[in-house]
Amino acid sequence: MDEIESMKTIDEILQAVGDDLARARVAGWVAAKYLGAQQVRAGSGAVVRSASPPGTGERVGELPGIAKLSQNGDILLTVRDLKARNTNDAAIRLVHVLIWAAQKLTGSTSVSSRRVVTPLLQRYRCYDGNTRTAVASDKGIVRDGDELSLDFHAEQRAEQFVNEILDASVEGSWKGGGSKRRSLRHRVAPDREAK
Repeated sequence: MDEIESMKTIDEILQAVGDDLARARVAGWVAAKYLGAQQVRAGSGAVVRSASPPGTGERVGELPGIAKLSQNGDILLTVRDLKARNTNDAAIRLVHVLIWAAQKLTGSTSVSSRRVVTPLLQRYRCYDGNTRTAVASDKGIVRDGDELSLDFHAEQRAEQFVNEILDASVEGSWKGGGSKRRSLRHRVAPDREAK
């Protein structure tokens, strides 16, 4: 099969995948598998490593310190410190960085709120009524049905968040984990001596 026939076949196969997000994951996986040690330059100057020479320790389809592609094409955030001020700020940063990383790693401009964003917020323990409201009211996060994407200004903000995350001199005051509600314990009066 020659090059042109291969491209036609790949195009037909990708068009047969009905979901845009799934199509982007498949294309990202194919690129990561077959680009070898080549690098794909992402739009903002970030380098997405498709694969690395053996022994370098870099993973296939990775934005070091931010995210990587799993073997099945899912985006896995590898951020340890979001440099957030509070839980709402952490939730906003997570959504921005997730959508930004999805675009860089798979070419997809949106992610599923239900299947991708909600589980991520739950994993970082910042999913509650307050964070849902904060995400829903963020003007840069565009909702189209279940899909969330970023407008132009929010993409710039996401890049700012990424730069802060990668900057060792920036410290966030939110340490994650969420606050657990304390249960009220029934207080028992100390035993009194019998009179």
